Amino acid sequence: EAKRQEFPMRYPERGELIVPEYAISVLGEETQGQAIIATGVGQHQMWAAQWYPYQVPRTWISSGGLGSMGFGLPAALGCAAAFDGKDGRPKRTVVDIDGDGSFLMNCQELATIAIEKLDVKILLINNQHLGMVMQWEDRFYKSNRAHTYLGMREAEYHETNNVADIYPDFPKMAESFGVPAKRILKKEEVRGAIREMLDTPGPYLLEVMTPHVEHVLPMIPGGGTFKDIITEGDGTQKY
Repeated sequence: EAKRQEFPMRYPERGELIVPEYAISVLGEETQGQAIIATGVGQHQMWAAQWYPYQVPRTWISSGGLGSMGFGLPAALGCAAAFDGKDGRPKRTVVDIDGDGSFLMNCQELATIAIEKLDVKILLINNQHLGMVMQWEDRFYKSNRAHTYLGMREAEYHETNNVADIYPDFPKMAESFGVPAKRILKKEEVRGAIREMLDTPGPYLLEVMTPHVEHVLPMIPGGGTFKDIITEGDGTQKY
């Protein structure tokens, strides 16, 4: 407990931009920590473990260290089928907290949740990158990118701030499957949008655009020990 007080969990404020930690914290408040959370693999997975206030055991459904990108949506639909409130089964809110890279691995399961009318909510943390790999590139490889940017090469959204440059268009993708969807860009939109997602019957996708410079902390470098733990910094700095 002394170490928790010495090194409290915290995240940066970035003006009107939405940091992932904040979005997940608000989801926790709006669900009172009672939701079943599934995740893909990457930064969003770590943030979901850190910042969602779990109140019940066995409600964080993740592939752990296996690195199974795309795990989140199919895992969530399984949970939604098991906790659908029908035929004597209990009803639970199920949320797939996913990243844009992981979500693309199994996005076709949007068809399953739409056709089967499964009550799966998707909180899509979109930084337009393979975030976990990008973080290591920032920290240990002087920010040299090895195909970790997932958008159009000629126009990067985080440089242009033009929503037309966000790629792919996940809300349109979801709507083409018959799943209601919404995109938010500003911190002031978060709570209302999450409430709308939770209150909408059936499946729903909420895309949250986040800054790609955000890093998951604390972290220990590969081959390091606790004495090498990193507790500060982000992608705006040079290492």
